[in-house]
Amino acid sequence: MNGTERVDYDAAFSRRVHRIGRLTLSVALVMSFSIPVYLSVVLGHGVDTTVLASGIVFAVSFVGVIWVIEPVSYFPVLGPVGTYMSFLSGNIGNMRMPAVGAVQNALGTEAGSRRAELAAVFGLVASTLTNLAILLVVIVGGAALVSALPASILGAFSYAVPGIIGCMIVTFGSKMGLRHIIISIVIAVAVIQAISLISAAAPGAGRLLTTGQIGIAALFGIAYATWAARREQARTPA
Repeated sequence: MNGTERVDYDAAFSRRVHRIGRLTLSVALVMSFSIPVYLSVVLGHGVDTTVLASGIVFAVSFVGVIWVIEPVSYFPVLGPVGTYMSFLSGNIGNMRMPAVGAVQNALGTEAGSRRAELAAVFGLVASTLTNLAILLVVIVGGAALVSALPASILGAFSYAVPGIIGCMIVTFGSKMGLRHIIISIVIAVAVIQAISLISAAAPGAGRLLTTGQIGIAALFGIAYATWAARREQARTPA
């Protein structure tokens, strides 16, 4: 790509991408908050501030680090357009990135090139449309399926969050030794016990922390696991 083509690309495409992308994400953000605000402000269905704060603490402690890591790590592959589209549609790691990678590999594009960026757009569009079609079928038929399930199976859904956290710990733990895995578990258990002690000493703060204790414990455990895995990789000779 020569200088003139690069200027035309930036002027005719990249600038419009950022303008439309920011506008689209802003509209989506407003729409996401519009229903809760309407229910609480207009209809008067207020939310207990303690419960709300507990939910925020749980979300931030569990996925807050991902809010920083994902945009930085995915941007070189997705490019500006793909980044806006992916964070609007979601399921980036398990659906969008594989689709983008398949399209870029099929076209033989160079990572980080303009051609790879445009290829990512087509992969994302195909992935999103397929996702929406399948999701529509699941939503329509899923309600009937769930209503037909016995109570013993529905009760198993309560283990979904611990299962997800366990998968994350195993993913990080597979890259480090047994000693570090045990330390990660000990750290998580120690954090939960510390939260229990805080709850006994200060019920107000304890209620807030108890709601998000799984996420908080997982955050400390995963942070240590990540540090240990990187340390092990640095010691391993190339």
